[in-house]
Order: sequence, then C-alpha cells, then structure tokens
Amino acid sequence: FSADTAALLAALMGLLVLATVLGNALVILAFVVDRSLRTQGHFFFLNLAIADLLVGEFWCAGKGGGLRSLALHVLPPSSVRVGCFCIPLYIPYVLTGEWRLGKGLCKLWLVVDYLVCTASVFNIVLISFDRFICVTRAVSYRAQKGLTRNTILKMITVWIAAFLLYGPAILSWEHIAQNSILPEGECHAEFFYNWYFLMIASTIEFFTPFITVTYFNLSIYLN
Repeated sequence: FSADTAALLAALMGLLVLATVLGNALVILAFVVDRSLRTQGHFFFLNLAIADLLVGEFWCAGKGGGLRSLALHVLPPSSVRVGCFCIPLYIPYVLTGEWRLGKGLCKLWLVVDYLVCTASVFNIVLISFDRFICVTRAVSYRAQKGLTRNTILKMITVWIAAFLLYGPAILSWEHIAQNSILPEGECHAEFFYNWYFLMIASTIEFFTPFITVTYFNLSIYLN
C-alpha cells in the first residue's frame, strides 16, 4: 500500500475496532447495572457480547475460521486483505504483509482469533435455540427461568466447544505432521492448506449453525 492508503486503512480499521469494543462494552455494562436484564435469554446475549467484544480486540475477518480460510484460497490475497477488519495487533501485518511479532505470539493470536469467532457463531445458535424453546415450550421455559446454573453451563459449553474445534489443531498440527509449512513472516494456522480439515470445520462452524438457526427462526415464525 502507498503511505496515504495505509494511513486511511489504519484509521478505518481503528474506528471499526473502537465501535465494536464500545458497542459491546455498553451491552455488558447494561447487563451489570440493570438487574432486570438478568434473565436466561439475556445471559446468552451477554455471552455473545463478550465474544464480540473479544472479536473487536483480537479478530481479523480475513483470517477467521474454516469458511474464511477457504475464501482466501478462492479470492486473490490482495482483495481479501483490502477487505480485512483487524485488531490493533494485526493492523501492521495487514499494511506491511509481514508478521513481525514472533511465532509464539502468532499462535496465541490464532487460538484466540478462532476461539472468539467460533464462540460468536455458537452463541447465535444458542440464542436462537433459547427463543425457539421460549415460543414452542412456553410453560416449561418459564419454569426454568430461575435456574441460573443451567444457563451458565450452556454459556461455558459454547466456549469449550469453540476451543475444541480449532484450538488443539492450531497448537499441535505441526507436531503431528512433524514439520511446519508456515513461511517466515506469515501468520496463519498450519491446517490452512488442508482442504479436508477446512471442509469439516466449515460444516461445523458455518453450514450447520446456518441451517439450525434458519430452522429455529422459521419454527418461531410459524408458531
């Protein structure tokens, strides 16, 4: 990028990060301040706000989960990078095209990146499921409103499932394969070029949630 283009992109990405962080921080603050919001459904929105807050701090849309990785194979790298919305830590990588923060920090960023993006998707599924139960099984749903333990357990399960989908693969792929294919100066997961893994992960992270959320919302509409 030219100096002017780089400055403009950095400013736009910075504004997007600021808006994402502030917006979700306000949602979390409202939940903390207003006790009337502490219902089962709103707990799930809190979980989503936490995930999206971390997305604003740790995430770049062009380097997310399996489906986004597949997109990088189809689209030219320049077109993907221009469309990136990145964290402050990642902005220099986008502008220079080179990762200069070391392999350890790269792995840490990747684990958090994939974790929060996947958790955000799974939280949307959980919210849709909660609305589905609220409409289709209203009596039993109201009876469980005071069971905060079950609600928190579901929230924790979302984060565990999100980590298990990508975390172990990011941390152990090069050790299992006994070699690293990551070029010097780049930062992406070792399974980045493995189509089988990406297809399976994309099915779990995107296609299945998409179909599930569509089903829940259609059922709510019909009811």
